[in-house]
Amino acid sequence: MRGDGDISPENGNLEEVEAGSLTSDERRERIIEVLRQQDEVGVVELSQRLGVSEVTTRKDLQQLEEQGYLTRVRGGAVVSGRGQLELRFAARQQVNLDEKRRIAARAVELINPGSTIFLDGSTTAFQMTRLLRNMQNLTVITTGLYAALELSFAPDVTTIVVGGILRRRTSSLVDALSPKLLRRLHVDVAFLSCRGFSAQHGMMESDLREAQMKRAMAETAVQKIALIDHAKFAQSYVATSLLTEEIDLLIADAALPEAMRQALDATNLAYELV
Repeated sequence: MRGDGDISPENGNLEEVEAGSLTSDERRERIIEVLRQQDEVGVVELSQRLGVSEVTTRKDLQQLEEQGYLTRVRGGAVVSGRGQLELRFAARQQVNLDEKRRIAARAVELINPGSTIFLDGSTTAFQMTRLLRNMQNLTVITTGLYAALELSFAPDVTTIVVGGILRRRTSSLVDALSPKLLRRLHVDVAFLSCRGFSAQHGMMESDLREAQMKRAMAETAVQKIALIDHAKFAQSYVATSLLTEEIDLLIADAALPEAMRQALDATNLAYELV
């Protein structure tokens, strides 16, 4: 007798045979990937894609619903409100992931134990949080929801979430509710990313509130470090958070085009390529 995950070559294509050998966690990751692409999916379609029975598929959907990723509907499932945030953040995180990890690793090397740092809600800053878990006596102030959640597992890191209004696109908080409190904070280093960057206009955002929040936090910091992968260079957006001359150090990846390097060389901005 074959189990739920078994499928013979004559009854299914190669993709289904491979899918049928997936673990339950891997199947659920596949389901999340499908929902990332189309927002709604049926049980029959999923069972065929995964090479498992509809009963097994329904169990997977139930588990994902309990975790908040989706809402089950008759014959299938749709992305839940929380799931939309999760999937949107996950999709952003996958863009130039290796480059972001290298940038994050270099940034963490610049943090001293006992420091107070600011991390924005960017996916590059999120990569830093995974390297900070064992750092001693660190205080992290962040507007990033996922950064805060990741740091909740760090035993010797104090995490302060700056209150505000949730911006769903970036899963970050903007419009600080206590601007006077922000001005009273002392931050050793602010680590900031952006939607776009140019040597002329600096770090840019598509949302004015996001730019204002990042600027407010940067103004409290002794040192301001920009974390920008190559894809963001020469991308122009409506609002500038930090001008080029206000950045102390820019960390980018080695895939930065030569023209962009020359533009940086023409400024007084210190930068590193990793």
